[in-house]
Amino acid sequence: MNVKTNRRRETRRTVHLGEGIKVHLKDDSEIYSIKGEATDFSPWGINVLIVDQKLSTYPKKDDIVRIHYTIQDKLNTFVKGKVTNVVNLSLDENPYVRFGIEFIIEKNKVTEANAQLKKYEVPDIFAPHAWCNDPFFFQERILFKVTSFYANGMLLVTSARNKTLIPNLPLSLKMYLPFQGEFEVHTKIIETKSSTETNLVDRYTVNVEFTHKNNAFMQMMVEYILFCGVEVTPQELRNEKLPVAIIEKSLSFSYAAEDEIPIIMDLRKKSLFEEVEISTEAFIQIGDTLVENPYGGLQDKFDEFSRQVVCKVGRKAVAALRIIFNNKDKNHCEMATYIINMPEWLWSKKFVEISRFAWEKDYRESDIFINMIRHVVRIVIESGHTHILTSAPIALKQLYMRVGFQPVQLAWKSDVSEKKTKETPLILDAKGILANDVVIDKFIWNKIYSPIAKHLGFTK
Repeated sequence: MNVKTNRRRETRRTVHLGEGIKVHLKDDSEIYSIKGEATDFSPWGINVLIVDQKLSTYPKKDDIVRIHYTIQDKLNTFVKGKVTNVVNLSLDENPYVRFGIEFIIEKNKVTEANAQLKKYEVPDIFAPHAWCNDPFFFQERILFKVTSFYANGMLLVTSARNKTLIPNLPLSLKMYLPFQGEFEVHTKIIETKSSTETNLVDRYTVNVEFTHKNNAFMQMMVEYILFCGVEVTPQELRNEKLPVAIIEKSLSFSYAAEDEIPIIMDLRKKSLFEEVEISTEAFIQIGDTLVENPYGGLQDKFDEFSRQVVCKVGRKAVAALRIIFNNKDKNHCEMATYIINMPEWLWSKKFVEISRFAWEKDYRESDIFINMIRHVVRIVIESGHTHILTSAPIALKQLYMRVGFQPVQLAWKSDVSEKKTKETPLILDAKGILANDVVIDKFIWNKIYSPIAKHLGFTK
């Protein structure tokens, strides 16, 4: 049984004469134009009834025709097809000619280019849904599930009872993306196929292209792709002509679980800003004790007093830092190991330290740094502390100062490595900023501190 036979034997939508789609059959040059009514159709073809015109010689079998029609939005459009059969028949004692027409999928330059674009499949559990009014029939709606996105369109799945999804058909979709909002997305159908997936029996897959790009939707779509755990970097999305500006809603933050420590160490190994000495020895000497050294110096004693904060894009850990809670114990203070004499005014502050900031190079978007600092500030305030102390590598100094950190004059010990002395000690008065005692740039206030102030009940 060939493909055409399969398609013809599928259930097709039929309506009574008078309730069908009013069409005009035209040739490419529009020399001929014949009125008719489509009463039997599927995504691959239609039957058009025309009042018998004895003298008419158009169209004939194998002719290529343009089927012009108007949808409920009063939009005029057409689809090309090939006449596959011509039958004379009588309905209510009136003579008609029925033309069986198979649609032609036109592959223009744009469509062919789109076919080369990478498709980003959305995990089924996160699949967004969309709907639209049936373009032809009164008060009927069509529901779709989105299975993948690409720069100029989407792949959708819908019930095989929806027979009006013909090529080139405009669809104005109402789409809801979880935690992103509802959007109106204007598309047209490129092709509809019977699904070959075993879990999608009696379903059609519909390839649609965007006709008028909704910039807000495109940006939210990018964030949603990243949030869903699709293995792709922001730069790879840009390379595929997708707009990547803000990825904040793709991010999640948490403390590292015990089984995630190897992931943290791997991030430090590949993407640490600080320059630390890496040892290849299996064991290292700490005091009089020989201990295992699985991470080659990437882990030290201060990890024992720390909370490891992890930033993930989807399921992928892309950045991490540690918050050291020294509780004013000099032996638990990382900075005290490098500084000649920590001033008493500093010990009078309820401060924590942050260090070992690792940030994967393919994900160095400003959203990640800003959101990381926001979460650190929240943790610091909620844990009863007021200040954050850090030693900023050159690559991070300006970023830290942009979000409110200030240089603090501390003298390095003579035995500190030259690499370490290139870092800049910085301090952040987190509580002072939230309480409006410290002036901060309005943009930074809105991005970082305002959400925390609202969450914790500060006013400004």
